[in-house]
Amino acid sequence: MSALTFATVVLANPPAPAPANDLDKVQGYWKPLQCETEGKAMMPTEIMKQVTAVFDKSEYFLYFKDSKLDKDGKPIIFRLALANITLDAATAPKAITFEFADGPQKGKKCHGIYELAGNQLKMCYGPVDKPKPTKFESPAGSNYFLETWARQAK
Repeated sequence: MSALTFATVVLANPPAPAPANDLDKVQGYWKPLQCETEGKAMMPTEIMKQVTAVFDKSEYFLYFKDSKLDKDGKPIIFRLALANITLDAATAPKAITFEFADGPQKGKKCHGIYELAGNQLKMCYGPVDKPKPTKFESPAGSNYFLETWARQAK
């Protein structure tokens, strides 16, 4: 009877799942709240509403939904970029690397920093031939991109 009680207790309290890593946490759809380069907005707020970033495993996709519809009345969606990403949560600040596989940045690499806070993702990055940013800012002459994203439902 004692072995049966032990087996019941073990089965009733399965081990807790391992905490998700940052790559797991960024998966899904994100909408921009802030996009700037060298201290200036990259696009008007209305245009930002048409942009979506998607993290799918280690791939980063950037999409733009045109305000026009195709001949079948469906939205026209352009893929602006495809990049492989690597996150390094062991550094302070946490590091991100993009290797662009498609789009206007194809063949280029960027490196930077990121921060996850609740349903927001903040990134600051620039080309690998420049120093990696150490702060979340994009001053004039820095060639850094500063972005803040909010998690979205599909």
